[in-house]
This record gives sequence, structure tokens and C-alpha cells, in this order.
Amino acid sequence: MIELVLTIILGIGVLLFLVSYLTYIVTGFKHHFVTGVIAALPVLNVVTLPSLWDKGRGKFLMGLVGLVLAGGSWILGANKTVNNYLAHRNNTSPETVIRSSDNTQRIVTNKGTASNNNLTPPRAQYNPIDESKMLGLPSKALYSMHFDPVPVNQISTLQGRIVKITNQQNEEIEGRIKAVSASSVVVEGDYENEIPIATIKQVLLMVKKANR
Repeated sequence: MIELVLTIILGIGVLLFLVSYLTYIVTGFKHHFVTGVIAALPVLNVVTLPSLWDKGRGKFLMGLVGLVLAGGSWILGANKTVNNYLAHRNNTSPETVIRSSDNTQRIVTNKGTASNNNLTPPRAQYNPIDESKMLGLPSKALYSMHFDPVPVNQISTLQGRIVKITNQQNEEIEGRIKAVSASSVVVEGDYENEIPIATIKQVLLMVKKANR
């Protein structure tokens, strides 16, 4: 009973605070637009009290009373009622009745479980693997990827292919050729590189080869 009374006091306190807060904001806008904007900001709206005190002191005091009522009732036990209500609301939901193929009924709860004393749980279906179909599988991969050297002057024909380029400083850049011009090639890997063709020392092209 006490918790119910505290909950009612909590509701009254919150209502008083909201009404006073909104009314104080309206009073601020009536005084000046900037004052109304500041009055709408929590905590900062205290700076508007000197200019709105004559017209807004009643709203401010009403909100202060509401805040005290709400905070006091919450600390004294209203929080338990609110938490119990929220927990009960989250743990319950309407039950849904569905019909199965054999004209029996199941009751499905919010957790997705089904209950029916006359319903036999379905048997798990086990599909054995036909090992005879696996006999023809190869023991190793049919293909593998390799890098083969190609002439540097053929790089213009490799757009879209994956390459590994070594420049004159023996730096390796690996990636897919995104664009090729007369003087440079753009390779897209971990990041995009534009490499002058004149500085390319070696080009390796990724190719697919059959395993023997």
C-alpha cells in the first residue's frame, strides 16, 4: 500500500515538473526568443531566472516542488513498483494458438516454446551421408595460383589482373591493376598506388595452373 502511495506521489511530482518546465519555456519565449531557447536547456535555464523571475517564479517553484516530490518518492520506494511493472511487462506477452498439420493445437509463448500435453515432439531427422558419392573426390586441389613473370611492355594488356610489381628500389607492390596509361599504372591493393612504368623492374602475373 505504501509503495502504491509513493508511486502516485511520484506521478504527481513528475507531472508538476513537466507542466512547470513547459510553462517556463513559454514564458521565456514571450519575453524574448533567445531567452526562450535558453529556458528550454536544462541546468543552463537557471541563468534566465533574473529576467523571468517576476513572471516565471511561480512556474519555477512549482517545478522545484515536483522535482522534490518525485525524487523523494523514488528514493523511499516508488522505484520498486516501477521496476516490478517494467519487469512484468517484459516477461509476459499474449499467448498465440497455432494449429499443426495433425489438427492439434500448440500454445506458443513469447520465448518461442510450445506446450501441449497431447502433442508428441517431432523426431529429429537424420540424413546419413552417402559415402559412395564421395569416392570420386580428388585427394588434392585440381588447381593452384602462381605468379609468372611477364614482360614489362605488356603491362597495358593486364588491366583487371592481379600482379606483383617490383620497382627499381626492389619494393614489391601487389594488387589488381585498376588503370593503365602511357606513362604509369594504377595498382589497387591495401591502398591505391600509381607506379611510373619507367621505374618498373619486374612484373609477375597471377595465373591458375593445374596440379599434377
